[in-house]
Amino acid sequence: MAKKDRESKKKPQERKPEPVKEEKEYNLAREMKKTLTPIICGIIAGFLSFLATGEFRQRDAFGIIILVFLIYVQKFILPKMGVELEGKDWAGIAFLTFSSWYISWTILLNL
Repeated sequence: MAKKDRESKKKPQERKPEPVKEEKEYNLAREMKKTLTPIICGIIAGFLSFLATGEFRQRDAFGIIILVFLIYVQKFILPKMGVELEGKDWAGIAFLTFSSWYISWTILLNL
């Protein structure tokens, strides 16, 4: 009888429903813009860095300034293209721009 009293006292705890997070709809066009724009800007930055520095190794820092400028310009370009940016997006944008800048500039320097 004691066991029945204990079991009857134990009621299943009602769980409060967790608030449902609103998931944004996946938009392929938005993601493609967010990916291709930094790659294109990086290639442009690599080409401009090559033209600005030329044969002079003393002006390599100017090429990096061009890269940083084009990363900053994307802050204004992407919203005009209808892309909403979050804080975590900037790490990916900067990395894609840097990678394509580095690859394109290195290829142009070795021609």
